[in-house]
Amino acid sequence: MPSPQPWQPLLRGAQPCDHIVQLYTDEAFLTRAVTQFIGAGLLAGEAAAIIATPRHISAFELQLGTMVDVADARVRDQLIVFDAEASLAGLMVDGQPDREVFRAFVSAILDRAQVAGNGQVRLFGEMVNLLCDRDPEATAHLESLWNEVIAERRVSLLCAYRLDNFDRHVHRGLLHQISRSHSHVVPVEHYHRLESAVDRAYREVFGAEGDTASLRDLLVAGAGPSPVMPSAQAALIALRGLRTDIADAVLERARHYYTAPIDLGPSPLKF
Repeated sequence: MPSPQPWQPLLRGAQPCDHIVQLYTDEAFLTRAVTQFIGAGLLAGEAAAIIATPRHISAFELQLGTMVDVADARVRDQLIVFDAEASLAGLMVDGQPDREVFRAFVSAILDRAQVAGNGQVRLFGEMVNLLCDRDPEATAHLESLWNEVIAERRVSLLCAYRLDNFDRHVHRGLLHQISRSHSHVVPVEHYHRLESAVDRAYREVFGAEGDTASLRDLLVAGAGPSPVMPSAQAALIALRGLRTDIADAVLERARHYYTAPIDLGPSPLKF
């Protein structure tokens, strides 16, 4: 049996005020992550709320059914479910999430759930993912509203964005915006593979003779405060402070070694 990835204990043991974001392209990875996050809470007697698309709700509940009695949890309000698209539409005023409408919507959910969950609630939401496709600025505003609620009600929240962590366009702006809004980032499913891929990419681009580990540390330290994330992910993000072509070269090679981790021998590039 493979050893658990570091994101698994993070999601299972989510603490009050944690605001975790998961990046994904694989639907199965999303289902596994949400199931562990929500399922662990339900098994511990906490309540949970899911604000997701109907297709994802079906997938989550099917998987959760192997852990808990989903129908019973819903009847007792230990598990509360909402359609993300309909919920988002009800929150928007003049193209932006309305603060008062949002707070009334979320407060009603939490008031119901906290009674059933002994005061503890975990939420999964993908309204931000739906909104991100249309308006990144409005998405940042919605994330800030979530952070207000998290701090006041001391709940934990898992968000998910369908984004490719190795897409240079994502790294050129959107990922920085998303990271700033969260306490933890789950960028990929396999952290050990990511570490190996980024290390290999750094060595190829910067040259095998250099101390790439120290270079990574220096770049990350110079990037300033950031959410909790794998060190390899921090090293990818920190590269944006250098030339764009260098950052893109490392990212492209990291993608290659993450998705097809085979040894082809070094091929250092010069910039």
